[in-house]
Amino acid sequence: MKIVKKDFASDKFQMIWTVLFMLYMGFAAGVAINEQFDHSQGFTSLFVDFIMVLFAPFLGFLFTRRSFKYLSEDSYTRMLYFYRSIPVPASAIFVARVVNSLIAFGINSLVYYGFIYALGNHLRDAMTIPEYIAFALTWVGIGLLLTGPNIYWEHMCRGKIYLRNNLFMTAVTVGPIIILNLLGFSIFRFAANASMRWGLLSPVMWGSLIVGLGTLVLMSRLTYLRQQTRDLS
Repeated sequence: MKIVKKDFASDKFQMIWTVLFMLYMGFAAGVAINEQFDHSQGFTSLFVDFIMVLFAPFLGFLFTRRSFKYLSEDSYTRMLYFYRSIPVPASAIFVARVVNSLIAFGINSLVYYGFIYALGNHLRDAMTIPEYIAFALTWVGIGLLLTGPNIYWEHMCRGKIYLRNNLFMTAVTVGPIIILNLLGFSIFRFAANASMRWGLLSPVMWGSLIVGLGTLVLMSRLTYLRQQTRDLS
């Protein structure tokens, strides 16, 4: 928790940048999502599927100087080098990273999904608040799932490789989304229909959260084991 507190105290503007970015993403996604519930408009589920999956892992980040400078300064590697130089258990670094992600998901989800719901008049007509909470938590689970590999790359790769891997993961994600849409299946519609049918008892929501959180913990554990042998020179 001392590491988490240090991360929050080290950049006083991170919450401002984070909230502004969440509002920007919320507006971009909210307009597209609201149209899905407007029966006078045509469906564009391929685009909505893509932006929902693309934006999901961003909810696990607080936009600090470190996250902005990872490419030019290799800030994640420098962070690990710093912690290795002082008597801090390696396990504490990764527990702090998971806690930091969970805090970020809590704060960002309230801003992001709250803004989307406030913006979408057709969305509010289609979903009650409990149903929308189930819908949002379904996507939080997907975000947790995609955050696991990001934590691994943060601690195991230098900045340029981290960027390359993220771009590769985005490209790999697009393929299945396109194929599923060509087969008539939409991840967005599936999550929305399950939430409207079962509300907070949605098995899709609970399954997403369990798989996402489990993947996050397992990837953090793997990163912890492998990072101890990484050469930071």
